[in-house]
Amino acid sequence: MTLKVRRILSLIFIILFLTITPAIMLYAAGYRLAKNGLNIQKTGMFIIDSRPKGAKIFIDGRPAAAWSNLLFNKKNFVTTPAKIKNLLPGEYNLKLEHDGYFSWQKKLAVYPGASTFAENIYLFKNDLPAQIAPADIKSIRLSPGKNQAVILSADLITFFNLADESEKSIKRNSLAGKNIFWSEDQTRIIIDNQLYNSADFSSAKDLKKLTANSANYKWNGNVLYYQDKNSIYRLADSGLPEKIISNKIFNDYLVKGGYLYLLVKSGSAVNLEVINAATGQSLKNINLPAAQYLFINAEQNLLNLYDRGHKILYLIDPLAAYEPLREIINNVKTAYWANASDLLYTNDFEIWLYNLETKNKILLTRISDVINQAILHPSKDYIIYSTNQTINAIELDEREKRNITELIKFDSIGQFILTSDDIVYFPGKIGNAAGLYKFLIQ
Repeated sequence: MTLKVRRILSLIFIILFLTITPAIMLYAAGYRLAKNGLNIQKTGMFIIDSRPKGAKIFIDGRPAAAWSNLLFNKKNFVTTPAKIKNLLPGEYNLKLEHDGYFSWQKKLAVYPGASTFAENIYLFKNDLPAQIAPADIKSIRLSPGKNQAVILSADLITFFNLADESEKSIKRNSLAGKNIFWSEDQTRIIIDNQLYNSADFSSAKDLKKLTANSANYKWNGNVLYYQDKNSIYRLADSGLPEKIISNKIFNDYLVKGGYLYLLVKSGSAVNLEVINAATGQSLKNINLPAAQYLFINAEQNLLNLYDRGHKILYLIDPLAAYEPLREIINNVKTAYWANASDLLYTNDFEIWLYNLETKNKILLTRISDVINQAILHPSKDYIIYSTNQTINAIELDEREKRNITELIKFDSIGQFILTSDDIVYFPGKIGNAAGLYKFLIQ
């Protein structure tokens, strides 16, 4: 090789070094040539995770490329969790797929020098429910600990253990089963006027034998209260009733935090009377518009007064020195507190989320079918709701759109319950097969 050729080769290597090295450095620093090919842009990245992990990632319809694909000409899928780097700024259609699960898709933007997070993606199982009890289910009620359920069928009351799916059944007799109340410790349960002990369901105490007109049963912790006409009784440890309020004309009552709250009729209006539960002393009265109120969501910090005639929910702080009325929410069919601040409520065709601190009301979805029930998924990132024929999941991530997944569709679906380990139980019918069904959503 002549000296001239060596010099030419050396010059070529120097030119290549001076051109390629900056390009590599820019790429490593997160810069790429823009789509127009005329300028350099700072790139961004996706940080993606899902439950379950191992979901295949697609960007704009193409599998996300792994370095091994470029180096070894292999077709390896990038799966969650993953960081997809060096993406030019702009919008991308991000899609996740996992065998046996419904896919997830959303259009998300990538920004220069920034990370776009999609980490709370919950993939739901694409599977058929299993029938675990063939029966014409009238109602089903979950215990406070979400580990037991009471199921009323045509002629039986079944106490169902969700942990091992064992069951005990007794004759339903004449019980309607419209009023079912668990004690907080789950040791006792009232069905209509019958008080059962969970250790022995073979016998029950008839509460109407204690006081003939007993009704409107309520637990405060593990202490039972009930109404008999214009009186309120407490069932003492001895098993004998103790009268704590008498000669009061009221619509409803609530025992909470050492106080007894009465909705007392006063001419054409209603007073919310606050009473010391231990002494019976009346502490204050709060005037309310005339309506048929009842207490709901007793576990919430504020009093939830529901005007069922006008479908209005009043949120009241009864012990506030001034302005006890915190909020009025109209057009409410069902109301469920996801936590101390977030209220999930529905009307026939809409699901709303209200934040007590910010006062914001957010419309989550509006559909053409009647919504029967809506609860927060344990992940806190999804709402599970039902119609007469479907159970669905809607995500709370509002970027681009809220994904809605139809988890199941039957000819008819009753009130469902969701356990803490992601199992849905519901009474349903598909074809001629009616009964209690379950399916694992994740």
